[in-house]
Amino acid sequence: MQIKELLDFLNNTEFLNQIDETNVPNINLYMDQVLSFINDNLEDYTNNPKDKILTKSMINNYVKHEIIPKPENKKYYPQHIISLIYIFYLKQILPLEDVKIIMNRYEEKHFNESINELYKVFLSSEREEVLKLKNDLEDLAKNIYEDCKDFDDDEIIFLFIMLLSSRANTYKVIIEKLTDRLSGGKESKDK
Repeated sequence: MQIKELLDFLNNTEFLNQIDETNVPNINLYMDQVLSFINDNLEDYTNNPKDKILTKSMINNYVKHEIIPKPENKKYYPQHIISLIYIFYLKQILPLEDVKIIMNRYEEKHFNESINELYKVFLSSEREEVLKLKNDLEDLAKNIYEDCKDFDDDEIIFLFIMLLSSRANTYKVIIEKLTDRLSGGKESKDK
């Protein structure tokens, strides 16, 4: 993969699709409707079209383990949809127990209309971060190609993957430390 191909790939952010707050249904939905909405809107995050972002058993599990509030009369509110979107992001890197800590702390005070306003801010901030990330990744790719002229394409892609993995791990550790603070774990007791 040449630098141009890599940069073209990095500039194609369709796979970083967001569910805009205006697209979140403003009505209560049944389980199947929730599944269709989430899976259709986040399908770009799967490697295999047959994979599902969310399943009935996952939602039932989230309710059973009190990660999201119970639906009323088998209907999920727009707030449930937003919580499921947050859970989608969190569970990519955290164990379900940590996701529960974060969501419980958040939902106990904010599972109401303010969840919509916070989601708008999240989306706006995320869009800015994606733009910064694209620029940062382009710079990283250019630097790798510049510094590694003696390496073949496979070695360069391997190095790029390893550097991205290192960054992802660093972010994961930071998130885990913040989650420990939320739960009153070791990190918050040390301070």
